[in-house]
Amino acid sequence: MEIERLSFADRAADQLRSEIVHGRLEPGSRLVEMDLAAQLGIGRGTVRAALSTLEAEDLVVKQAYTGWAVRDISERELRETYTLRSALEGLAVRLVARSLTSEVRDRLDKAFHRLRETEEKGSSSDRVDADLDFHRELVSLAGHRSLSRQYFGLSNKFEWLYRWSEKHWPCRIDLVSWHQPIIDAILSGDPHIAEQAIREHCENSLADDVRDFAELQRQSA
Repeated sequence: MEIERLSFADRAADQLRSEIVHGRLEPGSRLVEMDLAAQLGIGRGTVRAALSTLEAEDLVVKQAYTGWAVRDISERELRETYTLRSALEGLAVRLVARSLTSEVRDRLDKAFHRLRETEEKGSSSDRVDADLDFHRELVSLAGHRSLSRQYFGLSNKFEWLYRWSEKHWPCRIDLVSWHQPIIDAILSGDPHIAEQAIREHCENSLADDVRDFAELQRQSA
């Protein structure tokens, strides 16, 4: 019975996660346990367990006296997420640059080739997928299990923010020119240069999002 109940909670978490990450549940939206239980056809306890899972992924927040809500977007949220991602990916590329085997080079080439193809003929959703997969591949190639656990534990949040950004400012960047410096830096074999490239990449992404978020706030004021 316990296994079955957890399975329902996992399914509910998967469904709610998809709604949040793909923007069908907007940032800041209230999440009422009773309403969600009715919509999903499950008990409130199962909904609560699912929301707790998403809280651990930093996608929802539990608010005193008012219940649950999708995490809201703010400049602080953007800055904290990008700087954390930069630190994790910075370590990853340092490790990758130190271990440039033929297999690593081949996987880097395939990930970058997908970016190139997607830039030429992919949809907005394809762009997000290719970009995220490129960065996930960098972390996977590092071969650092603890790093992977930390990074992939937050990867849904990274995707949520990216899809939110792409929804408001589609095709704002050129995927090829945006990621070419990262590839070049890693292939140089210099860990310091590789880390610097990923940090500059994240800093530029953050600057774009902060600038355009401020403009979005002005327009809605």
